[in-house]
Amino acid sequence: MLLRIGLLLAVAFVSLMLNLCIGDISVEPAAALTAIFKPEDMPDTSAFQLEIIRQIRLPRVLIAMVVGTALSVAGYLLQSLSRNHLADPYLTGVSSGAGVVVAIAVASNCSYELVPLIAFSGGLVAAVIVGGLARSSRGLSVTRLLLGGVGLSTICSGIITLVVTLGGDPVRAQSIYFWLAGGISGRTWTEFWPASGYSTAGLLAAFVLSKQIRLLSVGSEQAKGLGVNVDYVQWGILFIAVLLTGTAVSVSGIVGFVGLVAPHIARNVFGRDERVHIFASAVTGMILVMLSDLLARTLVEGQELPLSTLLSLVGGPFFLFLISRQKSESL
Repeated sequence: MLLRIGLLLAVAFVSLMLNLCIGDISVEPAAALTAIFKPEDMPDTSAFQLEIIRQIRLPRVLIAMVVGTALSVAGYLLQSLSRNHLADPYLTGVSSGAGVVVAIAVASNCSYELVPLIAFSGGLVAAVIVGGLARSSRGLSVTRLLLGGVGLSTICSGIITLVVTLGGDPVRAQSIYFWLAGGISGRTWTEFWPASGYSTAGLLAAFVLSKQIRLLSVGSEQAKGLGVNVDYVQWGILFIAVLLTGTAVSVSGIVGFVGLVAPHIARNVFGRDERVHIFASAVTGMILVMLSDLLARTLVEGQELPLSTLLSLVGGPFFLFLISRQKSESL
């Protein structure tokens, strides 16, 4: 187990260094590390490299890590809550719900520090709506969960288009459309600090609830018999998942499938120990987003691809593969 965790962390470190070193201007790994930890030792001739690393690439890759952590742990929590591996912030409409209120906040020139909390409110409303639609006499219907998520995402997309159309500010409308495409280009320390705070709080809360999550995995009735306050824990899981999703959406826009793919990889490689699973999901999500963002800005010369496009090319087929393994379920 320790060897696998060590290898995972090594891959994460390599992904981090690749993001720092590769770009239109290449930077040697040693120079990148010096720029971060001992900038005073950088020669005057490398001042431009110092600026690139500290003000452009470092905040961007750290935001990629925040987004990957937030979405992957949110996906893990939603899968634990629904007891189905198809649950994901994107597929259940939580990301779209958060996206609507973020679009309104951006159009209203809202203070950025408040955007993650505003996104949380939209995601929570979306989660409650879809969760209500998915409940049936036999428990949570996965088919209804996914169909409800698709329907809600469609409605949210229409609302966002309406907000942009009626906003009257073409510059702000362009920024909203760029944000909706999903990506972290141009993000700076200003966006990183609030997002890192909210995601850290959500991650720590997930670790605190890990024991109760493990007990819930055997079933609600059995968990009650073991002394678990099921309603409290379920609402806690939902709140944490929505907070993490809102945090990610506030800095990266609507990015799909990270919360679907990362927990599956972690589960298959590291097993079902909840704390290990949460940690491994977070690091796997970091790696997915870091490598996808690296490809997004380097794959086509002189042009940056939307982050969501690359992740959809990976996550979409993976989602179809998971559906093919699911047993048929009636509405």
